[in-house]
Amino acid sequence: MKTILVLCLVLLPLPAAGEVMHYSKCKLNAGKTIADVQAWVDAWRTLAAAEGVEYRVRLLVPHADNDLGSDEFFIEGGSPTLESYAKAWSWWYSDPDAAKSNQQLTAAADCDSGAVYRSTD
Repeated sequence: MKTILVLCLVLLPLPAAGEVMHYSKCKLNAGKTIADVQAWVDAWRTLAAAEGVEYRVRLLVPHADNDLGSDEFFIEGGSPTLESYAKAWSWWYSDPDAAKSNQQLTAAADCDSGAVYRSTD
């Protein structure tokens, strides 16, 4: 019986549940506003939807955070699975339109490479 249980555990795929999230801390470039970054988000969402990219992007602006300056914010990206997350980033680094989108973002803000998290539920 133990052998059957071990074989089932080894041979049956176990789904990895939980959303994958990516957070990057950003600072506005001189002369730019959060509206410039929001314009990038809006354009990015249209582009990603047209390409079938399963990844969402939103801005997190300081509300009650003494550690962030008025010109700092976070970009939160998220995807429902690790597979869709990997496909989205592969697209981001290989598609010419995604490269143009990245240029729009980097013209408005300087962002760090961020951190990746996976939810447990």
